Amino acid sequence: MTKEESPDFKKKQKELVLKALTDPSFRKALTNEPEKALGKKLTAKMTRELKTILKMVKGIEEQISHLADELLCANGGPCGIA
Repeated sequence: MTKEESPDFKKKQKELVLKALTDPSFRKALTNEPEKALGKKLTAKMTRELKTILKMVKGIEEQISHLADELLCANGGPCGIA
């Protein structure tokens, strides 16, 4: 089993995604000053993984935004609320 496949590694990634989704100041720091935000020097591989995580966070936020628009009728379409 590689490090990336270990349950501990996956748990840490999930925690990082959740924190980035729920803490806008952390997400901004993670984007602008990742080493400071994480408190460690990043390798090239870690930097690539972080970029992937930030893309996932952006995608999740976009999905949430689209769902909110539909639920709140903000997009002019049917509300779906009966």
